[in-house]
Amino acid sequence: MRILMVHGRGQGSQAAAEIQANWVKTLRRGFDAAGKPWPSAAIIDFPYYGDTLDDLVAKAKLPAPADLVAKGPGQNAEFEEFMQSALEEMRQGSSISDTEVWENMDSGLSQEKSVQNWGWVQAIARAIDKRLTPASTFTIEHFLYDVFLYVARPGAARRINEIVEAKLTREPTIVIAHSLGAVVAYSVLQSHRQDLDLRKFITVGSPLGVRAISSKLGVLRNPAAQVGWYNAFDVRDIVSLNPLNDEYFPVDPGVVNNDQVSNGTENRHGIAGYLDDPNVAAQVAGAVS
Repeated sequence: MRILMVHGRGQGSQAAAEIQANWVKTLRRGFDAAGKPWPSAAIIDFPYYGDTLDDLVAKAKLPAPADLVAKGPGQNAEFEEFMQSALEEMRQGSSISDTEVWENMDSGLSQEKSVQNWGWVQAIARAIDKRLTPASTFTIEHFLYDVFLYVARPGAARRINEIVEAKLTREPTIVIAHSLGAVVAYSVLQSHRQDLDLRKFITVGSPLGVRAISSKLGVLRNPAAQVGWYNAFDVRDIVSLNPLNDEYFPVDPGVVNNDQVSNGTENRHGIAGYLDDPNVAAQVAGAVS
């Protein structure tokens, strides 16, 4: 049995072995909490694309909301539309009030409540960060840069997919994917489902329920239709805004969602707060056996 772990964004300039060790250590805690024996014979595969993603983002030179406020829109229409729709969707899904947004606007800017007003859009991003990730280096703006690059730029997606694809084998495999890694793993499994003896697809902190993201993925399908797709998230995690259900991610058969995770990391999104959950670990253990 192999366990393929697909990490998310923000992993650049880190040692892949250290990130993998953290994943394994945390998942072992989850196994202990679930009262399950650790599958010592399982082989861990950990494709690392952190530096590649950072390089792609740097070369893309996507405009920041602050740039769009200063210079005006029209620098990258597709990206601007994506940011507008994603941030507004997250604002509404997180019940962030108009007042909270206005409190985060720079003085002297138009106070118009509109996604066409980049002062308003920039303030939404600030309000999300302030309310949901106050003590974290995570920013929703940087997260959306990385996701956009993957879902809207085929060349970038291909570079990242190739790194994950290099770890695929024909041996029985459980796939565990976090954050942007859930989008990557979904894409790779869509293309290689027939080449892989998949035993379970497990996503944690997945942004696939955000319509601005899933709308970029074409016809939605369940790549784990025969073995099951399990999606766990903390309802306070802004990235996993919506469950992968019939309303937000309609596939047949449907995804099994667990919204009872209490992620103890500072932004409610960190991998350590997902893999140590006993219910998540029990899903891995069940697929191993």
